[in-house]
Amino acid sequence: MAAVVDRFGSRANEYAAGRPEYPDAVLDDLPLRDARVIVELGAGTGKFTRTLARTGKRVIAVEPSKPMADRIPAEVGAPVEVLIAAAESVPLPDATADLVCVATAIHWFDYGPATAEIHRLLRPGGHLAVIFNRRDERVPWVAALSKMLDSHTHGAPRRSRGQWKAILSDPRFRLVKETKHDFAQRTTQQGIYDRVFSTSYIIASPPAEQDRVRAEVAAIIAGEPTLRDAERVDFPYVTELHLLQRVP
Repeated sequence: MAAVVDRFGSRANEYAAGRPEYPDAVLDDLPLRDARVIVELGAGTGKFTRTLARTGKRVIAVEPSKPMADRIPAEVGAPVEVLIAAAESVPLPDATADLVCVATAIHWFDYGPATAEIHRLLRPGGHLAVIFNRRDERVPWVAALSKMLDSHTHGAPRRSRGQWKAILSDPRFRLVKETKHDFAQRTTQQGIYDRVFSTSYIIASPPAEQDRVRAEVAAIIAGEPTLRDAERVDFPYVTELHLLQRVP
């Protein structure tokens, strides 16, 4: 896991530039009324932290990569607490959180110790929100980009592999609801490259393979009329939220 943390840290700039935000509609899906303290695990550069900060609640962002964590205050633009720590070992007391959020990160966690920490951090009856931004493959060029990325995974952990779904039937948690929201990230052609090159298995690939990936992205852009001459690009996503409650 340390190697993965280093990989993401080495591409913090690309991550901040290329990874999508999260729609404000997600906030309507969260049990915020009684959530005094929110802990976000695997916060990255603060993409979802910024959304959480709009609630006015006490937000604690936990991220194992220092280069990523160092970007959170500027990304968020509002007071939040930042801890450099892994999801498997969080330096906070028992029952700290009314709500724990994990945005596009749970598939990287070591399931056993991470879920034990989540259960420990939540007060009895507290909630866990597992959120993913999924590329909207109903759009042909996005489907082509995903197919290209799939050909370079080399067995890396991914949301689509589904191991993270064990949490949905874990007896320590009760599934409350699931929601989806369509949205588009306003970006540029360079933003598409940044999104691709903030992906862990692309970061870890040798230079020759990265050159091939760059050429493949260029071909996808050149072959799509809505992309090749565009100064601004709408990159479509679907945000999925799974809300669970800690079983006392």
